[in-house]
Amino acid sequence: MRSPWLTATTLFVALLPAGCGASSAPRPSSDVPADDVRAVASFLGDVHPAPYRYVDPATLSQRVDSEVARLDALQEPTEFDVGLAIHRVLASVGDGHLAVAMPSFQPTAGVTLSLVPIMPIRIGARVLVDATTQDLPAGTELLAIDGVPIDDVYQTLAPLVLVDGARDELRRAGLERGFARYYPLAFGMRDRYVLRIQEPGADPRDLTLDGLDRDALGALVANRRSNALRGGPPLSPPWPTATRHDDAVILRLAGFGILDEAEYTRRTDALFAELSGDETLVLDLRGNEGGLRTNGIAVLNHVLASPYAQWQRMDTRIRQMPDAWRSAVTFPFVPESALTSYFPDDALVREGDPLAARMRPHGAGHRGRVLAFIDGATNSAAVEALVALRAARPDALLVGTETGGECGRHIGELPVQFSTPERGFGVLVSLIALTHVPVKGCEPGRGFVPDAEIALDEAAFLSGRDPYLDALTALSR
Repeated sequence: MRSPWLTATTLFVALLPAGCGASSAPRPSSDVPADDVRAVASFLGDVHPAPYRYVDPATLSQRVDSEVARLDALQEPTEFDVGLAIHRVLASVGDGHLAVAMPSFQPTAGVTLSLVPIMPIRIGARVLVDATTQDLPAGTELLAIDGVPIDDVYQTLAPLVLVDGARDELRRAGLERGFARYYPLAFGMRDRYVLRIQEPGADPRDLTLDGLDRDALGALVANRRSNALRGGPPLSPPWPTATRHDDAVILRLAGFGILDEAEYTRRTDALFAELSGDETLVLDLRGNEGGLRTNGIAVLNHVLASPYAQWQRMDTRIRQMPDAWRSAVTFPFVPESALTSYFPDDALVREGDPLAARMRPHGAGHRGRVLAFIDGATNSAAVEALVALRAARPDALLVGTETGGECGRHIGELPVQFSTPERGFGVLVSLIALTHVPVKGCEPGRGFVPDAEIALDEAAFLSGRDPYLDALTALSR
């Protein structure tokens, strides 16, 4: 079995979870937007493996009621009003694998998007322009968007970002990665946006820019000044690549979402065939949000020396989809019958790792030093690779910032798509929780904490320097 979770960005996400109140079947559509919030909360209360791990049922129910009351008070709630309500409710669940597809954001919707044309980044006390559609000097500060101070924008939007556990710093980092899709939830979407900026050595001024369509947003992401901090611009497709830095080889593993496992393994084998085995090896997992576990296994089978495992246990709360929700749910990656095949004999728990037979290294493993570059986007199958690495090689050093995925467990197997009854939001939720094999120092609700922490300083950002490489050089002395 393999993990079928593909990163939520393929749906251009904006998220949801919960689980409060009694189960209720989706109602016939009468365009009562608050029913979408109720339905999502009830659905997750019925099927999510751990809806109350980070919030008690009473508190979550109060949040649902508050958002329902807000929507009921609006004369004509927009899609963004409903999306805001869903995000506010779901953010308390602490499941970073939950994902919601905004209906108008889908390519098939026929909607012309006009997204905010800015990607900000907070460095210390200042928020700087990371990328925008107009060429601005390095170090330009972003002060406000459409008259709203940027600190207030962050304060409003960051709590909407879904993360594992309850980590505010992780929410801020997630907001900066997906700023354009979160912004309209609270501030709407318009044809043009007024940015209040201050260029170095100049007085503040207003800059009016047209909104972005979907393609232009992709180009903006590719041109972020902070891409140096992230290992480079996004790779599409994210095949593994190797570069050298001083005496180290950096294997960039930008994502495990490639479906062609055989080709991913072939390329990985070819890269390792070029190594002596004695050099310092860096597994660059920055920005790797996961994908297929087997792609990470293809790497680990060259790095480790003995058979290993990533999962200790799987558990679920259901063996089949409740009848009340069946008409609203699809199984986009694996069939519903997988639930019973994963958990035979009426069991709700399965011990061991189903892929253990594939986790058998090719030889003696990598003899040289091993490091891993990590950040807040490192999640899911990438974190599972770190689990096996640290369990088998506790000497492997982690460099960067705390991972987005929890080190001890995650809810990321057998995702289903739930369609809300009124506005048609698509909600992705996994039905199986995974407990990782034990790793020394792993704390519940936390990601992997780096041995050498990277803090982005303004000088590195302005010069386009990669502080991870600076740290690698320092560690090599």
